[in-house]
Amino acid sequence: MNYGNSMNINLFFNKEKMHKEIVEGDVTRYIYTGENIQVVEYHFPPDKTFPPHSHKSHEQMGYLVSGKMGFLIDGKESIVNAGDWYHAPIGVEHNAWTFDEPSVLIDIFSPPREDLIR
Repeated sequence: MNYGNSMNINLFFNKEKMHKEIVEGDVTRYIYTGENIQVVEYHFPPDKTFPPHSHKSHEQMGYLVSGKMGFLIDGKESIVNAGDWYHAPIGVEHNAWTFDEPSVLIDIFSPPREDLIR
């Protein structure tokens, strides 16, 4: 069955069907891209800081699966614990950091980020 304009749509998938890559030397991410949404599972080491940035045309939301992270979004700082969500609207500067334990984060982008399509 053809699902929209996407090349390969998996109705069910796991890490084996996601693109895996190591970035920044010690961050593992698994990427799956649908037609209008993208999911990225990040595995962060302890004591990692990510620089402030924004996305001109991508909305971003995330769910912390495990660990604890700090976020600064639009000048507002918060500690995010496992089970918590965050939201970085289009064009809003944000950054994040881990503490003294590894963290697993699920990020959702819409529309999909072209730089992450593999």
